[in-house]
Amino acid sequence: MSYIEIKEDKPTPKRVSSGSMLVDNFLAQLKQRQVFKVATIYAVSAWPLIQIADLAVPALGLPDSAMTLLLKIFVAGFPLSLVFAWVFNFTANGIVRAKKDVPQQNTPQGNMQTTIAVVGALLIVFTMTLGTQLFWEDKTVSAKTTQANSIQVTPASPLALAANKKESIAILPFIPFSLDPKDEFFADGMVEELLNLMAKIPDLQVSARTSSFAYKGVTNKTIVEIGKELGVDTILEGSIRKNDVTNKIRVTAQLIKVSTGEHLWSETYDREYRDIFQIQDDIANAVVKKLKITLLGKNKEVIFVAETTNIDAMIAHGKGKTELAHRTSASITKALQHFEYALSLDNGYARAHVGIADANILLASYGNLPWQEANEKAEQAINIALTLNNQLGAAYATRGILIGDSDPASATLNFKKAIELSPNYATAYLWYGLHLVNSGQLTASLALFKKAFELDPKSPIVAYAVAQAHYNTGSEEKAMELFAHIIVNDPYYPGAYNLVGDILVNRGRLDEATEMYKRALDVDPDNKGAVKGLLKTALDLANFAQASLWLDYAQQRKDVFSDKYINYMQSEFYAAKGDKQQAVAYLSKNQKKAMKGHNAHALAKIAFYQERYQATITALEQLRAQDQGNEGYFYRIDEGEAALQLAYAYQQNDQQDKADALINEYELFLQNGVSKSANRPSYYYNMTQIKLLQRKKDESLYYLQGAIDAGWLQKWKTKIEPSFVLINQDTRFAQMMGGIDARLAVMRTKIDTEDEFLLADVDNL
Repeated sequence: MSYIEIKEDKPTPKRVSSGSMLVDNFLAQLKQRQVFKVATIYAVSAWPLIQIADLAVPALGLPDSAMTLLLKIFVAGFPLSLVFAWVFNFTANGIVRAKKDVPQQNTPQGNMQTTIAVVGALLIVFTMTLGTQLFWEDKTVSAKTTQANSIQVTPASPLALAANKKESIAILPFIPFSLDPKDEFFADGMVEELLNLMAKIPDLQVSARTSSFAYKGVTNKTIVEIGKELGVDTILEGSIRKNDVTNKIRVTAQLIKVSTGEHLWSETYDREYRDIFQIQDDIANAVVKKLKITLLGKNKEVIFVAETTNIDAMIAHGKGKTELAHRTSASITKALQHFEYALSLDNGYARAHVGIADANILLASYGNLPWQEANEKAEQAINIALTLNNQLGAAYATRGILIGDSDPASATLNFKKAIELSPNYATAYLWYGLHLVNSGQLTASLALFKKAFELDPKSPIVAYAVAQAHYNTGSEEKAMELFAHIIVNDPYYPGAYNLVGDILVNRGRLDEATEMYKRALDVDPDNKGAVKGLLKTALDLANFAQASLWLDYAQQRKDVFSDKYINYMQSEFYAAKGDKQQAVAYLSKNQKKAMKGHNAHALAKIAFYQERYQATITALEQLRAQDQGNEGYFYRIDEGEAALQLAYAYQQNDQQDKADALINEYELFLQNGVSKSANRPSYYYNMTQIKLLQRKKDESLYYLQGAIDAGWLQKWKTKIEPSFVLINQDTRFAQMMGGIDARLAVMRTKIDTEDEFLLADVDNL
């Protein structure tokens, strides 16, 4: 037998590195000095205190900053507690200085002292933080109140708007106690006429119809809650009960103070149905009298005159106002029909003539009514309205927007007259603001839009104007906040989705912008802004097949999209494809002899594409001469395109001095402008073109990369702008364009995938 000797391998002792020994020693010291214990107690104790604070802060009426401060203190306190644990230990003999290599025994008494110390410190910090915040909050509110009472603020506006706080009121739709749906229209018409009467009082701020009627049928909110949302001091509400057998009507009205919920006044009127206008006067006079005594403290008589004595005309006008507020082609057409019916019942109804004018003007914007025809009809209606009542503020506001392009100075006077006569008419401020936007006065327009918003906070149209103004002045965040406000008040207002789509396009998020425009089109299939947005995003995505579909979509709706509008979109389509000849062909279809406004720019673009630079200069110089110097209106046309084309035309026409002067002036405008402060891609793209015109190749590439980083993706423009010839063979330029191609491909795939899912869902229905 043989034996095999099996030898057992003895383990070789591991060599411990000095670094590993240091780590082990450090961890041992942390454990010995109770650092781990303190860290655990701190974390376990701080968490429930944070949860309690989350409930206590809003309950105590403290601002969110109180919660933020507490979190910062807790986070900052954590490392401090660990440092304290490293230096000191809690033992049965009290707090002692921790010593190296001297182990500290964990005793129940020591553990309890450690826990009490940590938790106690956190509780003290918690109590002191909230207590201090509560104290300073009260003190701050008191100081602000004192300051508000002692300082008179003048708003930044062309007019001295609301320098002193007026007493304010909202008139809610009266509740009709009847099964007849006609009585609901009757009640609404009566309230609207009541609003018109009350709005004439200069010492009283009256919430607009749109905002008041937003609470029609709302039963889950108290009067006090509604008043606070509308920002008014008082609420007038009521009910109407009609007896069709006896032709009697009972109207009950009550005036409520929002701050306390107190009933200031109430009355019931039993009258004949035909006496409804007398009831309106009685209610208005009673409310004014009560407000004089309790709030206004003034003793002057207010005389009310009914604008119509025909109840059915009053009801028809109210229906027209409701439809007009929706701002779609279909709704404006319906509004026009209601106003025409009102006039068929009472041709002396001045406000209905204003409605006719408003509807025609808006149909030119939202429908397919030619501007010349719209202006003629609107002018005729306004002249009649002012002949009937030359003290009707709404008529002057409409005249202002009507003549804004042809006679800006007279338009301004008309807007001021409208506000003087009807200081509570939100549309006057809205249209005056739009007039200032067209003349380049962005800051002043924002002040007017804010005043309109104050009078009509529930109007999606007014909120949109404020949001657009914030965006124009560089506050994208505020514009997006108002988007949520608009959607809550009216989720079927397409302008809100168009606004967000425009902002997303500006940031290069074309796939998300496409989704927003499609939502707007779902709400209003004839929405021009949505179709234009979808076309432009498709062109930026280089998705010409999709762009062609949107052009077909517009052409199939000739009742909304005029030939001129379609020709403009066709020119954009071919320009994006690099086909200047076809772009010129479609622009030429809209050509007129008049060298004014948009037509002058179109003529200049045609000449520029055809390389007729003297004709380009002639058209753009005349357009520039129309600029009144209001915040650089000429420099903002098509985001600077007009200025850049004029500078290039000067260079090609051997007028380098003029080119240099224009370039320097435009560059200064950009450096001081909103687009730079808001970090918008248009700033970097325009600076790119400036540097190309100055033959500064490296600087132009630097700014082009900045534009791409900020969201610029309009690669097609580099193919039609002749200045890009300086860099289009550069390797760096090619790399930038390759990056854009990759981003566009990803977004195109995402859009196509979403469309496939939608089609699959439809097929499964």
